[in-house]
Amino acid sequence: MIKRFTLQVTIRIIAILASCVLFSYLLLNYLWFSSIGIGFTIFLQVFFLIRYVNNTNYSLVKFLDALKNEDYSVYFSSSKKGDSFAKLFDDFNQIIKTFKQNKIEKEAQYKYFKYILEHVNLGIISIKKDDLFNKESNEEMLFLNKAACDILQQPQHKYWHRFANNVPWLVSEIKKTADGGKTLVDFGDETDKKQLSLETIEIQLLGNTYLIITFQDIRSEIEQKEIEAWHNVIRVLAHEMLNSFTPVSSLASTLKSITEDEHGNILSIDKLDQEDIQDINMAVTTIKKRSDGLLAFVKDYRTISNVPIPLLNQINIKKFLSSIELLMKPTIEEAGIKLQLSPIPANATILADSKLIEQVLINLINNSIHALEGRENPTIKINCIIEPDKTTISIHDNGNGIEEKIFNQIFIPFYTTKKNGSGIGLSLSKNIMKKHGGNLLVNSEAGGYTTFSLVF
Repeated sequence: MIKRFTLQVTIRIIAILASCVLFSYLLLNYLWFSSIGIGFTIFLQVFFLIRYVNNTNYSLVKFLDALKNEDYSVYFSSSKKGDSFAKLFDDFNQIIKTFKQNKIEKEAQYKYFKYILEHVNLGIISIKKDDLFNKESNEEMLFLNKAACDILQQPQHKYWHRFANNVPWLVSEIKKTADGGKTLVDFGDETDKKQLSLETIEIQLLGNTYLIITFQDIRSEIEQKEIEAWHNVIRVLAHEMLNSFTPVSSLASTLKSITEDEHGNILSIDKLDQEDIQDINMAVTTIKKRSDGLLAFVKDYRTISNVPIPLLNQINIKKFLSSIELLMKPTIEEAGIKLQLSPIPANATILADSKLIEQVLINLINNSIHALEGRENPTIKINCIIEPDKTTISIHDNGNGIEEKIFNQIFIPFYTTKKNGSGIGLSLSKNIMKKHGGNLLVNSEAGGYTTFSLVF
């Protein structure tokens, strides 16, 4: 198109120059009538050249205005302007079509993401950071979803200052985390208390600073988890107590019947024969045994609920695990189990209470020994993975694994699948790791393997 336009302009200018030369020649030879005709021809040539250039400029201005005003309904028809404009107008139409398609796609994406944000259970607010500290600001909020209104029990506001006036306590908390951060916020009355997990993120966009504020009510979820945890503990406690009190109650009834006549009067000692005395002794012995069991149960309960505060010291992992290996070696060899300790860097350390962590590891190894009963090639592997942000010590065995139906219950206090187990080992171990600011994780496949990981 550029070459064709240049050629057209060049030809027209050459024609005008040739006409001017001819016009001068005719004037010098006093050919007045011919000079008037050539002068009129020059005038027409200049007129058509200007119109040709103006048509090009007009089309270009029209095209740029359409892009500036996002008016994608403009169409350039080459049939009215001739073949010289056909390629130019085709390019204009193609560019406008591309811009129009991009705008449609962006609007569709915007509506799609807005729909998602409107239907999540997370409250989301987005504003300019300057508006947060400017009480006189009448700026519109960039975004406020339905979940935010429902959680805060506010109508769908358009302007930030109106919204801020209704929830000044929230504005105060957002200001505390305006540079980015998380916090917990309690609000509501006695009948409807809520606890928000609030996070503020600061972003820079097109030279402006924006805040994205997200929050959700976590009290109901926490309360639900607490109720579930209490139900699990109460179920186990009730089971244990029923196991103890049922035979005690039965034996007490037996003792009562032996020591009373048919009228409920207490019998004298001379009316009890040797067999009655033996029955009484057996009943009392059984009651004492069950009472001792209950006392041990209560002692275990106190053990779980009163884990001491860890005395943290730098522990050399290699030496520490080697001492555990030496300590457990007789028990492991007696069970016919192979113990493998993976190579560990000599200078690797963790900050922990050696006595408490030793208790955890011994408990986990004993669990592995129990899980390996009757297995072929029984093996326990102790490994340590050191990463920049954490250190993980894992105990892996190729034992019976953990069945899916009990997988989520193994850390519940007093829950056990062992015949003579107390059910406090894993819950106590997890509590100890929590006291260290870490965690105790488990990965298992029924009939295949189990891996417990101490994450520091």
